[in-house]
Amino acid sequence: MRELNLDARTGLYLGEPLDTWLTAGQQDYAIPEAAGSSARVFLLKNAIGLSPYRRDPAFKVMRHDKIAYARPLFLEELNILAGLHGLDGLTPMLQAGYLKLTNGSGWPSEIAPLSKQMEEQGAASKITGRLVVFEPDEITDVLDQFEERLADDWLPFLILERRWEDNLYLVCDAGYTRGNFVRNLSMKQVLDIATQICGMLETAHSQGATYLDHKLLHYYWNDFRQKVIMIDWNIGHWLPGRFSPEVQQADLVQFSSRALHHIFTGRQAPGTVAVGPNRPEDIANAPTRYKASYSFDVQNRLNADEMRFLEKALDGGFSSAGEMKETLQSLQKKRQ
Repeated sequence: MRELNLDARTGLYLGEPLDTWLTAGQQDYAIPEAAGSSARVFLLKNAIGLSPYRRDPAFKVMRHDKIAYARPLFLEELNILAGLHGLDGLTPMLQAGYLKLTNGSGWPSEIAPLSKQMEEQGAASKITGRLVVFEPDEITDVLDQFEERLADDWLPFLILERRWEDNLYLVCDAGYTRGNFVRNLSMKQVLDIATQICGMLETAHSQGATYLDHKLLHYYWNDFRQKVIMIDWNIGHWLPGRFSPEVQQADLVQFSSRALHHIFTGRQAPGTVAVGPNRPEDIANAPTRYKASYSFDVQNRLNADEMRFLEKALDGGFSSAGEMKETLQSLQKKRQ
């Protein structure tokens, strides 16, 4: 454990927000489509240029204005990242800890005219406070101190490797690509992406973690390495020893209706939880079965076997991520 100051004059400080995105077609305002309901995310920078990280990472801090709501979600994410540490394809947790703000420090707005965006970025750099930083192998200490630190006005945070790859929402969503998503990824790549995600879910499920918040904003694509990266587990659950078939299938249906249907067709399945700062109850109250929806160009893109696979997945027809992965691998071979 190390104690540090958060101060742009002497060392580590917060840079621009990473959780405020422009919505397609919106010219005047930045809409927090990628914002989390329980945390804010900023770039973490170093004023003296001797960063302990390979590149400026992401700093994810629990919301100060929603403590009661955010507390169990942030604690769950800490448990999941500790339990899945080293999982290939999961954005690694570099460090974790607690932040206590200096009196008078305030957070920048999430929705602001573009003319004020630079001003908002500057607001983040003015935040000062004290940091208590733990290494990944000290995560037990972070968990042990959680309640006591919160009671003393500390906010838990995660320092995560910042993604530089292409966000799959921007690559696949028909709204963002103006209908040209089919040109961005071949079906062979789509099947490979789906196979990789199923592999990660298979491992996570085997260790007792469920993901649930499968909006495509949470997936990145490294085109050079042909590799998928997953972020953000704070709506998931850490259930080692209590992971039931019902929990597993609920996760698979959410994956199928939101991520899988999105990369196959350019849209989430009709009736799914909208993309945005989703809350656990949004997903808990979502339907358990969905129907596929195909535009004309998508019908020409997918073959009959791929459509049958998607429709079976949306109907909860797979009992495990491993079973889905095997079917996808079979579809890949047919494409080849």
